[in-house]
Amino acid sequence: MSRPTASELRWPMDDESRQQATEWAASVSNQVLSWTWQAFDVLHANVLSCIDLSQPLDQLERDLTSKHFVELQRVFADETEGLSSIVPHHEFPENESAPGGSGRPPASDISFVWYENQRVSWPIEAKVLKSPSILAPYLGDTMKFKNGTAAPFVGEGAQIAYILEGTEADLFSNLQAKLSVSLHIAPEFATRAHRVCLFTRDSAPELRLHHLAMCC
Repeated sequence: MSRPTASELRWPMDDESRQQATEWAASVSNQVLSWTWQAFDVLHANVLSCIDLSQPLDQLERDLTSKHFVELQRVFADETEGLSSIVPHHEFPENESAPGGSGRPPASDISFVWYENQRVSWPIEAKVLKSPSILAPYLGDTMKFKNGTAAPFVGEGAQIAYILEGTEADLFSNLQAKLSVSLHIAPEFATRAHRVCLFTRDSAPELRLHHLAMCC
């Protein structure tokens, strides 16, 4: 029998807690997605537009994600002055999906943690795509959301595609074909390369998964 974590002892998840978690995530979705887009705008202007990404680069995905998170922290600080129910977190461990014992839990690239119940987070996974037709790594992250490894307590989450070549339209067309689901425009982000799809999950809340195509 596995031992509990400190977080499980502090924030036990009964039915009421689970309902509160899904409601919290839905209520902050537009805000955290807006911060994520704003942070990318700054990253593109201050970093990506200044370098040649067409050459072979080491650790590009880790580098992009970490720099995106740096800009995200600055946007968050400017808009909230640190007073928020949301705490941005880089590589937040999803202990609910840990293999047990001392096994390392999976972690989302960027998360927004609920301060009132710190077992709950609004997760984002990010992948660099050399081309909109090479989707295997991205689809691997989609599967984490579909099977409840990511976003086990909430019905919201996002995936970022950092696109090096090709267009956002090609990405969404190819992605819709691979997933066999409809990708819808998010009304709140109609001017962005931002689509949404829905998944029903057996062991986690119904998922509203956002797809953010960010051309680098």
